[in-house]
Amino acid sequence: MRKNNMVIIGILAVLVGCMIASGCVNSTMETDDITVMQTSGEVFTLPHTVERIILLNSNAAEMLYLLGASEMVVGVSQSIRDNTEIGSMFPAAMSVGKWNVPDVELISSLSPDVVIAFDSSKPNNADLIEAMGVPILYIDCYKPTTMVQDMRSLGILIGNRDRAEDFVMFYNATLENISTRLPLDVPMPRVFCEGYTDYAVQGVGSGMDLLLGISGGENVLLMNIATGTTKVSPEWLVATDPDVIVKVTTTKNTLDAVTRFSSLVGRPGFSSIKAVRNDRTFLIDSGIVYGPRTFAGALAVAKMLYPEEFSDVDVRSILQEYNEKFGLNLSNGMLVYPELVIS
Repeated sequence: MRKNNMVIIGILAVLVGCMIASGCVNSTMETDDITVMQTSGEVFTLPHTVERIILLNSNAAEMLYLLGASEMVVGVSQSIRDNTEIGSMFPAAMSVGKWNVPDVELISSLSPDVVIAFDSSKPNNADLIEAMGVPILYIDCYKPTTMVQDMRSLGILIGNRDRAEDFVMFYNATLENISTRLPLDVPMPRVFCEGYTDYAVQGVGSGMDLLLGISGGENVLLMNIATGTTKVSPEWLVATDPDVIVKVTTTKNTLDAVTRFSSLVGRPGFSSIKAVRNDRTFLIDSGIVYGPRTFAGALAVAKMLYPEEFSDVDVRSILQEYNEKFGLNLSNGMLVYPELVIS
C-alpha cells in the first residue's frame, strides 16, 4: 500500500512540474517584478526595483530627488547638467548628451537598470537604446492631469511609495484648496495664453490650458494644439479681446521682467484690449507652469483670475512649504510679474 502511495505521489509531482513549466500554475511562485503606469497609460514592467537610473527628463529629475533617489542616478542629459538648481541635485551623475539624442554607447557603459525619458517627446534614437538591452520608461512629470499617476509610478519604481504618497497628498490638497474657493455664480474669465514666442498661442491640452481647467478660466483658443504650436495674428487677438492675458516665460531678474512685460503690453493695438486696460496682463515663470510645481502655477493663475477670492493666498509661501517638506532648495525667483498682491 505504501509503495502504491509513493507511486501516486511521484506521478502527481511530475504533473505539477509540467503544469508549472507550461504556465498553468503560478500562484505559489514568488516574483520581484514591478509594474508601473507610463504617462500614456501603457504598462511598464521590470524584474525588480531599480538601482541605476539615467535621466533624460528634467521634471522627473526633481521628482526623483524629492523621493530620495539622487544616488541612484548615474547619468543625466546635458540640459539637466546645465540647470543650476536641478543639475546640482546629481553631482556624481555623468552627462550622456542631449535629452533627445543621447549618447547610446555611453548609456550602455553606465549599465543602467532604466532610462527615464519624456513620454510626449521620445528620444530620436530610442530604438538604439532599447536594442542594447536598456529599457526606457516614458513618463512626463509635467502635466497636472497626470502628475499624481507619474509620481506614484516613480515611487514604485525606486521602492519608495510612502514618500510618493506624501507628495500626492500635498499636491492634491493644494488643488482642492483652489476648487473650494472658485466662485460658482460668475462667468469664467476669458484668457489668452501665450508661449515663449510672440503670438504663439497655447490651445487645448497645452500646459497653460490644463492650469486654466483647474483654476476656473476659459481658453479663448479652443483649438487642440497639445502637440504643436499655432500663431495668431495681432488683429485676431485684439478682436478677441480677452479678459486676461498670461504669457509663459523665464526671467533672469526684475529688470528683465519689466522689459519683457513692457514689450508685451506695448504691442500695437494692445491698449484697447480689456486685459491690458484693466491691468490683468501677466508673465508667469515656466517652472510653475510645467513640472512638479504646477500646483503653484494653478494657484497663481487662480489668483490672477479671481483676485478677491484668493486675496490672502501667497504663492511663494506654498513653494517654501514645498521646499521645506521635501528637502529642496529651489530659489523660486520671479514667479509672476507684476507680483500678485497679498492682503
